[in-house]
Amino acid sequence: MKNLVRTQTAKRLKKLQAELEGVSRKRGASSGDADGIHDLRVSIRRLSQGLRVFQPWFDAVNVSRVRRRLRKLMKRCAAVRNYDVALEVLRAAGRNEPALFARLKRERSRARNVLAETLRRWRRRDRVKKWRGKLRAEQPPPSVRLPKDVVESKAENARRLLPRMIDELFQAGNRAARPGASHETMHQFRLKTKRVRYTLELFESVYGARTGRLLEWLKGLQEKLGAINDCAVTLGMIRSNRRVAAAVRRLAKERETEFRAYWKSGLGPRGRTKWKAVLAAAGAKE
Repeated sequence: MKNLVRTQTAKRLKKLQAELEGVSRKRGASSGDADGIHDLRVSIRRLSQGLRVFQPWFDAVNVSRVRRRLRKLMKRCAAVRNYDVALEVLRAAGRNEPALFARLKRERSRARNVLAETLRRWRRRDRVKKWRGKLRAEQPPPSVRLPKDVVESKAENARRLLPRMIDELFQAGNRAARPGASHETMHQFRLKTKRVRYTLELFESVYGARTGRLLEWLKGLQEKLGAINDCAVTLGMIRSNRRVAAAVRRLAKERETEFRAYWKSGLGPRGRTKWKAVLAAAGAKE
C-alpha cells in the first residue's frame, strides 16, 4: 500500500506541475488557454482526492497545508473558468449578445491577470517540488487505528473504500435524477461522481481492465452533470438579463433531460449490484 501511495502521489504531483507550467506559458482568451485552465483544475482535483484517500499515510499537518493551497489555487482558476463556461453556454443557447460578451471577456481578462500572478508566485516558490519532499508515505501512526492488512494491502484498501462509495453514489444519483431536483443536488452528485472516479483511478493496478466500463460511464456521467452545472454558473452571472436567462434555463432543461436519460439507460440497479461485487472482490486471488 505504501508503494501505491508513493507512486500515485508522485504521478499526480508531476501532472500538476506540467499543467501549472502549461497555463503559465499561455495567455489571453484563446481556446488553448481555456483548455489549459480546465486541465489544471482537473489535476488539482485528482491530487486533492488522492490526498483525501491517502491521508493516513502522510503527515496530517503537511496534507492540511497542501490541500489549503490547492483550494486557493482552484478558486483562482474557477474565477477564470467560469467566464469561459458562460461564453460557451451563451453560444450553445443561441444568444448573440455583443455587449454581454464584451463585458464577460473584460472580466475574464482581469481574473486571468490575478491567476497569472498566483502562478508566478507558485513557480517562484517551487511549491510542487517542495511538496514532493513532504508528501512521502509512511506507516500510519498508532493514533490512526487501521487493521494491519489495511495498512499493508492495496486490495484491502480498495475493498474497504470503493463498494461503499459506489453505494453512496447510486443513492445520490437517484436523488439527483428525480424530476424537480435542484441544481445544487445535481452539483453535489457531480462532486461525488468525480471523487469515485478519481479514487477508482488510484486503484487501477488492483482492478486492471475490469473497471474500464465503469470509468467510462462515470466520465460520461460527469460530463452530463457538468453541462448542467455550466448553465447554473452562467445564470448566476447573467440573471439580470431576463431574455438571456430564459434561453439558458431552456438549455439547462434540455441538459437535465439528457442526464436523466443517461442515468436511466446506464448501469441501472443491476449495474449497481454488479459493480459493488466487482469492487468488493478486489485482489481476491492475491
